[in-house]
Amino acid sequence: MDLLLEGSLKPIDLLVFDCDGVLLETMAAKIEAFRQWVPQAHIAWRDAFMEVVMAGFGKARTHHIRCFYEEILGETVSEAFLSEEVERFADICEPLCATAAWRIGSREFVLACRQAGIPRYVLSGTPQQPLEAMLSSTGAAGLFDVIIGSPPAKPESLTRILAETGVPAHRCVFVGDAEADRVAAEHVGAHFVYFPSEANRPTGPISTEVSDLRQLLDVITL
Repeated sequence: MDLLLEGSLKPIDLLVFDCDGVLLETMAAKIEAFRQWVPQAHIAWRDAFMEVVMAGFGKARTHHIRCFYEEILGETVSEAFLSEEVERFADICEPLCATAAWRIGSREFVLACRQAGIPRYVLSGTPQQPLEAMLSSTGAAGLFDVIIGSPPAKPESLTRILAETGVPAHRCVFVGDAEADRVAAEHVGAHFVYFPSEANRPTGPISTEVSDLRQLLDVITL
């Protein structure tokens, strides 16, 4: 399948998508969930925490919550306590994301990839079970060959995807909306397509940016 990347058509054999803010309109819900999660006793640190969250989308929720306690508050927390806090976040977050809509053009682009016979993976910082539940609730799960949540981190998972599929990195595209996604693509040498969302813009170089994933197709119907 040929896609418009870096200003020209390039042959691609594998598509990997972030979920939040790329496939689904869940970013606003995720941001609100992190705001609501901050314990009342530490509410004065919420703005500082949200700066960390906004700059670090694409990383696992466990990473953000650990950062809140260990880096912002300077506290040491046990793995059991961290697990409880992640579960508390999930209780806030998952209902907010349950009815998320597709981002404009994303479903159509995924269908075009499926029609072309290109393998389609989801690679997200959301844990496996809630990721699968969210995609299933929106009718998206059946459009992908493999769905991968966290852990591990995206660079490790993308490395494993390429090894398992045997696809060379230069024939793989990772579509994301955050610096963590760009870093993962750079880590393996894959093409990175930036699809902006509410997350902070990546700080590293971007060669392909779209406002609708259908802009990657040679024939565009918008």
